[in-house]
Amino acid sequence: MARNAAPPHESTGPAGARPFRAHRVEDHGHDAIIRVGQVDRIWSDFYHHALTAPWSTFFYGSLILYVGVNLVFALLYMADGSGITGAHPGNFADYFFFSVQTLSTVGYGGMTPVSHTANLLATVEVLGGMMINALATGLIFARFSRPRARVMFSRKALILAEGSQLHLDIRIANCRRSPILSVDVEFALARLIRTPSGRVVRQFDPLPLQQSHIPVLRFTCTPTHIINEHSPLYGMTEHDLSAEEAEIIVSLTGTDEASGQSVFARSAYGFDRMLYNHRFVDIINAGPDGRITVDYSRFDHTEAPPDTQTGHTGTTAGQPG
Repeated sequence: MARNAAPPHESTGPAGARPFRAHRVEDHGHDAIIRVGQVDRIWSDFYHHALTAPWSTFFYGSLILYVGVNLVFALLYMADGSGITGAHPGNFADYFFFSVQTLSTVGYGGMTPVSHTANLLATVEVLGGMMINALATGLIFARFSRPRARVMFSRKALILAEGSQLHLDIRIANCRRSPILSVDVEFALARLIRTPSGRVVRQFDPLPLQQSHIPVLRFTCTPTHIINEHSPLYGMTEHDLSAEEAEIIVSLTGTDEASGQSVFARSAYGFDRMLYNHRFVDIINAGPDGRITVDYSRFDHTEAPPDTQTGHTGTTAGQPG
């Protein structure tokens, strides 16, 4: 892949590029996407929303729901007048804390329902409290036990010519102490192409790797895609990648050795996150005592090989210089 070769595609100026710019999605977060014609109602998919919401949102949402339920029942108890013995008439705080005790099924005994209305409200609240507690327990357990892959992806995808080969490298690291077993890594080129009828469609082309299956990922690995005449990247330039809003999509699947659960991770690299004529520096060293040191602070550090430091850039399309 070259940096200065003439682009083989048609107009990529502002008018030609405008339809493409809105279609890059893999390299953006979900919050940057506006869905039109599809209403995402929280109650229609409550479990998924509660499971995937950030912890801060989950905590404050649970707090608001808890306080809100107790406020409603406190007002109902208060409206009954003297239905709660031990509560001071007209004192909202007493009714609120009685509701808290009833909802949690604590029942200290200082305040008790005496009227039929208060007993009926307490019965409904106890039933609702057991359901809420069961739901909250299940959600919290599911959030803690949900498998997460603590995997790092390099900030840049590197394209480098070494010898007679041009290749694409992305570094991946396992951040946990326990290794990931039976790891499968996949690269794909996602780009927007215009059909003869003028429609813009998103096309995914697989990028075969030299080694796509890794039996054990303990520290780091650097999957490599060779850019040759069989590669979808062959002959493409930075100009081509920019015009087609190209992205390299990386996905990883494996099994966490400690938990035995399947883990998944993914990342994406737009054309603006590709670095040319650089390679990753080594971050694994063996000390004199035999212990291995992995320096994650240098995970994204790169260097130019000796031949490129003297001005070698490789600018012939599809061929290393």
